[in-house]
Amino acid sequence: MTTTLDDVPVNRFHRRLVAVAMGGPFCDGYLLGIIAIALSQITPQLHLGSVWSGLLASSALIGVFIGAMVFGAITDRVGRRLMYVLNLVVFVAASIPQFFVNEAWQLFVLRLIIGIAVGADYPIASALTAELVPRKLRGSALSGLVLSWWIGYGVSYWIGLALMGIGDDAWRWMLVSGAVPAAIFLLMRAGLPESPRWLASRGRVDEATAIVRRYIGPDVRVDELVEESRVPRRTGSGLGNIGEVFRRGYTKQVVFCSTFFLCQVATGYAIRTFQPQILTSMGVGNATTSAALMMLIPILGVSTGLFLVNRVGRRPLLIGSFVAIFVALFCLAVLPLHLALPIIVLFLVFHFAEAAGSALQFLYPSELFPTDLRATGVGFASAMSRIGSAGGTFCLPLLVAGVGNSGTLLIGAGITLVGLVVSLALAPETKDSPLTTTTRAEAEPVRQQ
Repeated sequence: MTTTLDDVPVNRFHRRLVAVAMGGPFCDGYLLGIIAIALSQITPQLHLGSVWSGLLASSALIGVFIGAMVFGAITDRVGRRLMYVLNLVVFVAASIPQFFVNEAWQLFVLRLIIGIAVGADYPIASALTAELVPRKLRGSALSGLVLSWWIGYGVSYWIGLALMGIGDDAWRWMLVSGAVPAAIFLLMRAGLPESPRWLASRGRVDEATAIVRRYIGPDVRVDELVEESRVPRRTGSGLGNIGEVFRRGYTKQVVFCSTFFLCQVATGYAIRTFQPQILTSMGVGNATTSAALMMLIPILGVSTGLFLVNRVGRRPLLIGSFVAIFVALFCLAVLPLHLALPIIVLFLVFHFAEAAGSALQFLYPSELFPTDLRATGVGFASAMSRIGSAGGTFCLPLLVAGVGNSGTLLIGAGITLVGLVVSLALAPETKDSPLTTTTRAEAEPVRQQ
């Protein structure tokens, strides 16, 4: 009995692919988490003021913006597999020199380059995963990329705490340690095939069919590959794909994916990066240890999101998470909190809800754009989100100095409210949709349920 790519049984190759794809987000989470611990040593040693402290915290996020925007579009033209290996090579090569920096600008440049490599991995990993796994695994697989990010972020906190005791140069070991997981996942990616859906979209149906027969099953129907091959093919570097997204009618999808992604991360990155300092200023003792313990909660949150994404659906999960985030931040901003316990509880609610909703960050754009624009769509949404995360991380120390913790948290609640309103208006339900829906319908209006 034959079946389609969307409905094949999950096999060993699918599981290996998901495990390897999780490497990029893990490295990203580790990269962004370790700086939160390292900054406490970097600041006095490199004589950082508020501006340089914000720049170093946001440098990788600026790089992610560039990498996601540029290399998402390029990946749709040159293929997934080549870029999948090159981005981790750059990650490793730029991580090692961090050990030897003596000036803030040197560290800024290196973390900018690393961020570009990480940003490139977002659209590559999500596109390859979406195009190779069957429908019943897609939700949990793409949400699993976000879970991997959180695991990497949490591990970085504990590694940072462990290294803190080795002396004044501990921050150098913290930053260079990111090269280790990147090198491991780089080796694991050897031997993975190109996406058959991408090959078909470039007219290489025979090559695509051969990959399906070898890795997925000899009796799988290839109707979807033939359908992909009918999409008009374009030439060039791939940067024209960014304009193509809008010309072909995907503006509403771009607005939705970019806005919800941005509103989720704008407050999240900033608060997590400077959380030890925020907790200290709010009267919480052992703030660094408390922040590290809080990193366990997002792992539970995104695991819950991963569990719910195919059960309650994409739309209810997104809207419910925004409501919880808003309530937590609003209460932290306006309630007269003088005890450590209620402060920590509200921060835990914030972390759990934000992580649960973040399970949709790669999933929604992967399902709302066709194969020949999928990496472009994911990359564009990721890039737009990094405007919020980089801006929030850079501005947070300045905002705290200017309007205090309460004013800063109230601004975060306002950003969350924007995400909630946009999600109520535009969020579709895609859990039962085949991946070829956008190819067939070519940007039909977003369907709400």
